[in-house]
Amino acid sequence: MSAISKVLKSQASSITGNAIDAVLSVGKAALSAVMPDDIEYYLCSLELYNQDKKRVGFLSFVVMPDQMEETHSPIQTMVKTHRGIATVLNDSFAPVDISFSGTFGRKWRLLSSFKDPKLELDTKGFLNLSLGSVAGIGVGLKSGYGVTKIMEHILQRSYKTQGGKPFYLIFNNYALNTSYVCDVINYTVYQDVNTNVMWNYSVHLRAVAENSSFFKISNRLKNLKDVASMQIANGLTNVVSNMIGF
Repeated sequence: MSAISKVLKSQASSITGNAIDAVLSVGKAALSAVMPDDIEYYLCSLELYNQDKKRVGFLSFVVMPDQMEETHSPIQTMVKTHRGIATVLNDSFAPVDISFSGTFGRKWRLLSSFKDPKLELDTKGFLNLSLGSVAGIGVGLKSGYGVTKIMEHILQRSYKTQGGKPFYLIFNNYALNTSYVCDVINYTVYQDVNTNVMWNYSVHLRAVAENSSFFKISNRLKNLKDVASMQIANGLTNVVSNMIGF
């Protein structure tokens, strides 16, 4: 029996499990698209669009953040009157503070449908580790550090302009069924002696509008397909890891 046959035989159960998990997760994404307030799909993504609504940056989080938080503060003014408190409400969109933090780890991962704005907009001297496409979905190979850099490029580009026109940053939290057009408040990338060669991130965004004011719901459902395809890439990553231990 060849060496590869022995590996496949010893890892058959794990490989099958990873494949089944990926298929079930993609099926759950379809259910979440139909019943978004009843079926949670535990993934999130960052998207970057130019003025012409062309997507120039996209990252589905191959590893979910360790922490996510949305803080809602309704627009209202409270005034003390002679007989009590009068509250004046404003029913326009109230900014939402969004924070998330975590790490993409150390190991190499397969990413699907990702777009790095540095590659899309600044093509000189940048290596793209693209592996072509699987079932019509673009697949590339990135380390945890490389995934962190894609996120960093998206955040950096979001507060710059192209031809004097702004970019639009969108954060999709499919777990909570929210999608917002956001501004970057701040972000931090760091490591310490306990997490050597594993970069941690902490991002703080402020939502300034509902995504529905920028794109129709149908566009968001289409993007969910790209996010769901990441589960297939995750399954492939685990299969390869089980086979060759990278």
